[in-house]
Amino acid sequence: MNAYLKRLTEDKNIPIVFDYDGVLFEARWYEDRINMRDETEELLLAAMERGENLRTAPIGFMVDWVKTLDNDLYVLSYMHNDIEYDNKKKQVAEFYPIIPTDHVIMATSPEDKIVHLEKILSQYGSFIYIDDTHPALMKYENHFGDECKFFHVSSLYV
Repeated sequence: MNAYLKRLTEDKNIPIVFDYDGVLFEARWYEDRINMRDETEELLLAAMERGENLRTAPIGFMVDWVKTLDNDLYVLSYMHNDIEYDNKKKQVAEFYPIIPTDHVIMATSPEDKIVHLEKILSQYGSFIYIDDTHPALMKYENHFGDECKFFHVSSLYV
């Protein structure tokens, strides 16, 4: 693990905020009924309503590492609808029971993540945010400045 990130997580007063897809769970739905590359958003939403293609596998390293944390933990994910939100909350509860389900936050757009991060910042004074999307991390880091720390998920594996 990145030594700087490890040192930051030792401060139990700093919450850690995780993106969902690609950080806590695999980034793709693994049932092969829907080809996400070819389908429209309407077809994907219809599949979600039927309960298809909702389950992703947890990342084993993350399951083990999160169990060791004593920080307040949050999941902040851009989600298309309440069906996806409910499913993600259920999966977090199943595989990451240390994360309270009321700490699973639905962002209605990538930009809406900033609004939720600002709420966390106002409550705690800082936070650590872990995502798998470099442009998003740079955008958030530029917005928040130095009191908050942003890491690509790959920082956990070095």
